[in-house]
Amino acid sequence: MFPPNWFLPFDAAFQVLTAFIALAVSLYSLHGHRWIGERTLYALFLAFLMLSIGLFINGITLTYSTLAGVTFSGNGSSSVIADIGFWAYYIMSILAYSLLVYAYADRLRGPSAVVAAAGAGMGRGWGGGIGQTLVAAGPIMELVLVILLLVVVIAQLAHLTVKRNRFSVTVTLSFVLLLISHILIMFSSLEDTIYVAGRLFELGGFITLLIMLAGLRRAG
Repeated sequence: MFPPNWFLPFDAAFQVLTAFIALAVSLYSLHGHRWIGERTLYALFLAFLMLSIGLFINGITLTYSTLAGVTFSGNGSSSVIADIGFWAYYIMSILAYSLLVYAYADRLRGPSAVVAAAGAGMGRGWGGGIGQTLVAAGPIMELVLVILLLVVVIAQLAHLTVKRNRFSVTVTLSFVLLLISHILIMFSSLEDTIYVAGRLFELGGFITLLIMLAGLRRAG
């Protein structure tokens, strides 16, 4: 759930880098929406803008943790600021993927879109102290994201049986990578390297989606 202490500076850099990639995905999606008028792309713009904000906040708080010598353990972190960063990441992720779930459902009822969106579900807040409740809530939040991303991946695979091109295949791959990343992070308490692998898969998923959208813009 929490980054290994030795990986903390690298994780901070990963989070900030991924935030900028998510912002680029958001802007490319907005361009695509203005180009073809597809509502799913506008939802993708809003969702990845929220993801970018959550990732950036988490990256900044992880940077603070690195500089301040904050430590992480099975009981949480020794800094409220660090925990707030994780809460911001999860809240924004839940909101973003929930928006994509709605957009994906609307897309399946209407004409096929050029780009397939992914989703996850709404989560509830947790009471109590920040540090302790994050330890309990984090794995459950990851499980929510895993289940709903799995549903979206299955839906996207079904979409490929109807319409297959390099763009839709790349979108499917990007969300498969994101699904794998959340599965790994959910079990990261077992081994530090599992957390690191999860972050790498997450970064790969965002980069893959960015490459697809950049290629879509060039094709247009």
